[in-house]
Amino acid sequence: MDAKTYWDQHYTEKTFAAGKAPNPFLVEMLPRLEKGKVLDIAMGEGVNAVYLAQKGFQVKGFDISKVAVERAKTLARDTGVAIEAQTADLDLYLFGIMEYDSIIMTRFRPSVSRYYTNIMSAMKQGATLLIESLGVPEMPEAIPTSESFRNLYYSSNEILREIKGLRILFYQEGLVDGKHVVQCLAQKPHDKDAAKLKLFDMSTKGKDLESSKHLELAEKLFKK
Repeated sequence: MDAKTYWDQHYTEKTFAAGKAPNPFLVEMLPRLEKGKVLDIAMGEGVNAVYLAQKGFQVKGFDISKVAVERAKTLARDTGVAIEAQTADLDLYLFGIMEYDSIIMTRFRPSVSRYYTNIMSAMKQGATLLIESLGVPEMPEAIPTSESFRNLYYSSNEILREIKGLRILFYQEGLVDGKHVVQCLAQKPHDKDAAKLKLFDMSTKGKDLESSKHLELAEKLFKK
């Protein structure tokens, strides 16, 4: 079974299994998130995306499950907020360069380290990254490499190793409501070189040649 089939089946069988309330860690850290454009990676049924839209964020999110994304769109419509939600696989997702003020990733763990490089490159200077998922002690069984899409369990200090270069604002591993979780809030430091080159507030939808040149300069900076 591939990832798309697995998660479509999961969401078909379980509708809002955890309810429609946002992630408690997200709610707790909301005042510390950089306001503006936010990306919700592996957004699921969109409860966090809708919550952030209610709080004034411009929300974009994606998930590999079409079933989950359609449910997220319906939830947003019923709640009276606007979100941009699309079906996409992280393997093929195109991140912009310094596009987002905040990025969130809950109950999900990228299976390949290079994804973190893409995520951090997509963050603006001063942007915040919120991550929460279960820890390895909660893993019910060994998950084979061929089914890495089921592995949302972080080992100790794994996140810290993957996001070197970001400033850690909050980090915790331990029991929360009886489950071992890993929680992290980090911030991308301001880069004086990027400031000189006026690389702030760029998006993937550049409208002129100048913005394209800025994107090239940004890419060179992040390849140092």
